[in-house]
Amino acid sequence: MKTAAALLPAGILCVLAAGVPARADDGVATGVGNRFSQTSTPLTNDKGSLEWVFTHRFNEDARDAGGSSLGGLDSGAAIGFGIDYVFVPNVAFQVYRVNNYADYEFAFKGTILRPTASLPLAFGLRGGLDWRTAAYAPKTTSWFGQALLSYTIANRVTLAAAPSYVEDTMYQQDVFNVPLILQIKITKSIAVIGEFVPKKNYLPNSVYQWTVAVEKQVFHHRFAVWVGNTQATTVDQYIGGDYGGGITDKNLKIGFNLSRAWDLFPAK
Repeated sequence: MKTAAALLPAGILCVLAAGVPARADDGVATGVGNRFSQTSTPLTNDKGSLEWVFTHRFNEDARDAGGSSLGGLDSGAAIGFGIDYVFVPNVAFQVYRVNNYADYEFAFKGTILRPTASLPLAFGLRGGLDWRTAAYAPKTTSWFGQALLSYTIANRVTLAAAPSYVEDTMYQQDVFNVPLILQIKITKSIAVIGEFVPKKNYLPNSVYQWTVAVEKQVFHHRFAVWVGNTQATTVDQYIGGDYGGGITDKNLKIGFNLSRAWDLFPAK
């Protein structure tokens, strides 16, 4: 499993570098960009596009914080920052870092099938390395691989799944899980995004992970107000269900996502 996971990023490059160029997918109003909330979509941006993302998950539970702390908004946070660059059509290189466990995620993502009006199905592959570097936890590296699928119904509802393998989480090895995603377009620029990660039996009282975000798109910007029961944002953190020692249904958090994309080499 470790050898296969290690070869996945190279396999993505070999398969996709010879693929057809990305196109605008006219008539498919999926509203789906490079990522949902935590999970990557099957789609890459256009060639030459650079996108950065900022994630913020407050530490204090909303129900413990109460109104005096604005539901946890006065607390510290798990803060992540990442970039995504599409250097050839359908292939993106991604780097992301979150301060919890000083966790770096390096990945290649490739789009194999793009949606069309007649077949609004998308498929991609993503693989890479998570590198935990914090002094207060074991310093480890972990390979991961993901298959990314989405299907859009009536240009309004997108269903997605991300079967994922990770070599090593904080407490487990060789973990497989399948995050599920639902996105509903409310208007052309507003969508509700829900993500669900089935529970793993690491702890007897562990539960599934869930998040809900309301996202607004303005030009190349995306802003989402987020709530959920986990702060995990990297593959090695959310696949195993053991983030912070385990996920329970009592730790409701508040947060947000912000992203911005640029065309570094616009047509003249």
